[in-house]
Amino acid sequence: MMLKVQPRQLVGRVFPILNWSKSYNTETGVGDLIAGITVALTLVPQSIAYASLAGFEPQYGLYASFAGSFVYAVMGTCPQINIGPTALLSLLTFTYTNGTNPDFAILLCFIGGIIQLIAGIVQLGFLVEFVSLPVVSGFTSAAAITIASSQIKGLFGLKFSAETFISTWGGVFHHIGQTRLEDTLLGLSCCIVLMGMKALKDVQLKDSQDEKGRRNTVILQRSFWFAGVSRNAVVVVLASIIAYFVHQDKDDPLILTGDITPGLPTPKPPPFQTTVGNTTYYAGEMFAHLGSGLLVVPLVGVISNVAIAKAFSKGRTLDATQEIVALGACNIVGAFFHSFPVNGSFTRSAVSDASGVRTPAAGFYTGIIVLLTLGLLTPYFYFIPRAALAAVIVCAVLHMVDIAIIKRLWNTSRLDLIPLVGTFLCCLVLGVEIGLGCGVAIDILLLLYYQSRPPLEVTYVDDGIHLPHHSVRPIGGLHFASAEKVRSRLTSLKSSKPSDTINSPDVRIENMTVPNGAVGNGAIPQIVNTNVLVMHCASLYRLDYTFLQSLKMLVQEWSQSGRVVWCDANTVIKEQLKSVIQDPLFCDTDDLAVFLVEITTSTQTVNSSDTRL
Repeated sequence: MMLKVQPRQLVGRVFPILNWSKSYNTETGVGDLIAGITVALTLVPQSIAYASLAGFEPQYGLYASFAGSFVYAVMGTCPQINIGPTALLSLLTFTYTNGTNPDFAILLCFIGGIIQLIAGIVQLGFLVEFVSLPVVSGFTSAAAITIASSQIKGLFGLKFSAETFISTWGGVFHHIGQTRLEDTLLGLSCCIVLMGMKALKDVQLKDSQDEKGRRNTVILQRSFWFAGVSRNAVVVVLASIIAYFVHQDKDDPLILTGDITPGLPTPKPPPFQTTVGNTTYYAGEMFAHLGSGLLVVPLVGVISNVAIAKAFSKGRTLDATQEIVALGACNIVGAFFHSFPVNGSFTRSAVSDASGVRTPAAGFYTGIIVLLTLGLLTPYFYFIPRAALAAVIVCAVLHMVDIAIIKRLWNTSRLDLIPLVGTFLCCLVLGVEIGLGCGVAIDILLLLYYQSRPPLEVTYVDDGIHLPHHSVRPIGGLHFASAEKVRSRLTSLKSSKPSDTINSPDVRIENMTVPNGAVGNGAIPQIVNTNVLVMHCASLYRLDYTFLQSLKMLVQEWSQSGRVVWCDANTVIKEQLKSVIQDPLFCDTDDLAVFLVEITTSTQTVNSSDTRL
């Protein structure tokens, strides 16, 4: 049977702009224009700062800011998302390309985009679900602390080389005597101003009684909000003005950004050969140097993007596959314009949402402003102080540290604190990319632990309707990891004494018979020793080969002096059991009482015959 695909429907799914543009009007365009300009005021200073975080010249941050905006406007499904440099991917880019040149980052962007695109096309987005929220939280929190720590030297005007959290703080303590007072004062002042301006957008003014007063209140409220969301641009501009007036040709009191290559980037294919110093690297050597980053970077980008899209979906159905495809296309196209890896930013997406964005077309306006910045304003970036950029990064990543999740996990699932804390500590000590792998490994070990201890409801039934028997109700699938554990537990029921059955904490006793006159005298119920085990299979959907072999041994052990009954097994389970067990006993719940009588009668007949012999 051939799969019928409507070409128009397929094109409309890959390019959602063909659907929402049909109803695009002036009102929607104004909302997108305001959101696009507002996001650009946040994006431009952030992109310059994140380029520094990634270890590149400031213009590369701007190169990475416009292509993704245009592509996502055409292929994206979430109006709020803005694609561009982020603190997390900038840090990962620095981790894998430190000591090289921008060509390695551009190649990482291109290959990462291809991997994301392929993952979206073959619908591998479900793999993201194997990274649990505690691992993601521990990873992002540790990355935020690592990023903030890496900017301490910028705030204090220190100059030293460091890559990890530990080496950064070691360098700070070792070079603390070289602190530059002017940079420190400017950096801390910028942090204070940024935090203060951030609070402005949350200020709520009281409504006035008269109409004119209410109009003034609305205007003032919106002014406060706009000042809050454009705080990065305001601080960078003010710091640059200060640096311009105190600048001295011979002895700069402030460490400045310096010369920035003006103009738009020339489109060209990603580099598969580059030269660092006197060493030439070919494609294979570049791939070897990037190593695990070719998988880690696109994986982190996908996790972040899908998480942001879910956060802003507002109850709508999210096409996660299209989001992954769109992100891959953004990185592939961006690589032709000298971009390093990009993804959606939660901060900028929140700004876009609060600005009244209507459609992904807001990305067009943001991208245009970035292009104008590249073409007209780059000469003025010379006087941007490094301390101001460091302050922008520090204040931008503080919200990424998720402390509230600890309380939520403590109240709901304390075992999930293990991958959270494990990921967090490993990321700080071993590096964020190794820490993420350690977090996933911890999650896998916990998953295997759960699988090796499946929920089994073991009950001794003596209700006056059914003959006394052991009843077992497994839930879900039974797999190889739990095979020996389950077999040992069920085998122990056969060999246990009646008194052991009563005292076992693993066995629940239902409707036991009590001797006459024993009620209230502390007497325990009488248990008739039984050799019948009833396995209720209604909740079972799969048995793997290893577990089937374990059940085969279980039946052999019980069959020496008893029987195993399979109750309410579906067709798949019946076929699996028949493949390894000779003549298994199947029945339904309605027929269980009669079936048990027949088993007991036949067993007693056999036993009496053996006695006469």
